[in-house]
Amino acid sequence: MKSITIDRAFFGLLTVASLTSAGCYAPSDERGSSDTDAMDAGSDGESPLSGLDDGDPSDDESGEEGETGGTGDDDNDDDPMPEPMEGNALVRVIHGAPDAPAVDIYVEGSDEPVITDLAYTETSDWLEVPAGAYNFQVRVAGGSPLDIPIYETGELTLPEGAAVSALAAGLLDTMGNNGFRAIPLVEGWDSETLGQARVRIVHAGSDAPAVDIDVGADGEIEIEAVTRFSETGAGGVSLPAEVALRIGIAVDGDLVTTFTTPELPDGGEVIIIATGLLGKLAREDDGFGLLAVGPQGTIGFIKQDPEIIALHASPDAPEVDLCAGDTLLASHLTFGGMQRAQVSPGNYEVALYPSPSNCGGTAAVVDSTGELEAGQRYLLLATGELSPVAGEPPAQIVAFQEHFTLDMEDDAVLRLVHGAPAPEVDVGVVTGAMIEEGNVLAVGLKWPNVTDEIPLQPLTYQLGFAAAGQATPLLPIVDFHVPAEAGVRGWVVAAGDLTPEANEESFRLMMVDTSTAPWSVTELMPNSAG
Repeated sequence: MKSITIDRAFFGLLTVASLTSAGCYAPSDERGSSDTDAMDAGSDGESPLSGLDDGDPSDDESGEEGETGGTGDDDNDDDPMPEPMEGNALVRVIHGAPDAPAVDIYVEGSDEPVITDLAYTETSDWLEVPAGAYNFQVRVAGGSPLDIPIYETGELTLPEGAAVSALAAGLLDTMGNNGFRAIPLVEGWDSETLGQARVRIVHAGSDAPAVDIDVGADGEIEIEAVTRFSETGAGGVSLPAEVALRIGIAVDGDLVTTFTTPELPDGGEVIIIATGLLGKLAREDDGFGLLAVGPQGTIGFIKQDPEIIALHASPDAPEVDLCAGDTLLASHLTFGGMQRAQVSPGNYEVALYPSPSNCGGTAAVVDSTGELEAGQRYLLLATGELSPVAGEPPAQIVAFQEHFTLDMEDDAVLRLVHGAPAPEVDVGVVTGAMIEEGNVLAVGLKWPNVTDEIPLQPLTYQLGFAAAGQATPLLPIVDFHVPAEAGVRGWVVAAGDLTPEANEESFRLMMVDTSTAPWSVTELMPNSAG
């Protein structure tokens, strides 16, 4: 196919193709199949990249993944990509602009849109149009054709024989280096190599600097300095097929985040678009992720690998290492210390060893994390006693998913974690040395459990812990001054021993603030005990 240079915005290109929907022309898959080979789905007919989200990265407030909703021919990845007839060209649109709404696209002068309701992460069908010059206008989906366009291309020429994926990228409401633009991706894949897939990587992260690509996330950079809104070339990068790959994104040699791809199909051709915002949480709709697009449209949205933030809260444990098999998650972790790691999605057996261990020898404790999901963050708490006495709970490793609400920005939102080797407690706000009935925040909180979210007005609270099961007002055993600043989203972890022996840490609170990057931990010592 011919090369093509397009210097106008993506929607210009798209809309050329859009003529199809208006009734002037038909989508290419309605014209009949071609002889062009597509990325096969395999003999079982399943999607070649099964396991991905289907083009909608949205989450609900609890952090669960939203319903899928990609356009394009997502369900027919084994269909061949068409070729245009003589005198025509192929074009499709990939919506990769995280702050742009769903859009309708019009040909200037027409009252009917040619592409409708194309939303972020969606890909339109391939559209076949006569080669020529067009002026296209973009309006918010569902609006009137009389509305002022939010974007228009001016005269756009599409040469005969071209097949172009027009990628909308950048921020619609921003000018300058990260403003809205089109990135034309002209088909030009290299020939097939046995056992390899071809991947074309596009950097469309609107707030990301130039990045390095680390295939395998092993510290070796394979592709250096991919600048914002550039790509690795029409021929694609050859990557091993039929294996899941970890892809590291690094800045100036420092690993920022990782992704795990599903198995890439042998001989497949996949466009991988880094899009979204690094400054947002990975679980947010516009968080940074990888949009995978195949010959027949959006395949899915790959979220960042789950993050594990390990916190040492075992009062009698020395420096420890935490390992998942041979993978070191935390090293030389001391009581109150916190370290971050990323792993591929999955369920892990995490072992706790005295440091240094090289993840070998006899583990003091081994526990399962439960399923760790892409796009999510987890507090991995080492709690309990290595040498329990008098009914104290034994050492345990527990994973808590971070899914704090992002609403109520003016409030603090806390969750209380019972991470101390002590009986169950009631927790509340102390006034006049007592916890009145209306100030109780948690009842019967057991080790090693966590409360639901507790929204609080921004103040410093006197938080008291009392033996569970008493009638109110409650007399606290111990109390703390706990600052709750506006916007804080954090765990308040009770840790340490109420009656410590010589080798044990005393009772305290560890306040883990998840609204900072990286997370921070602050130790709060008790006001009194007795």
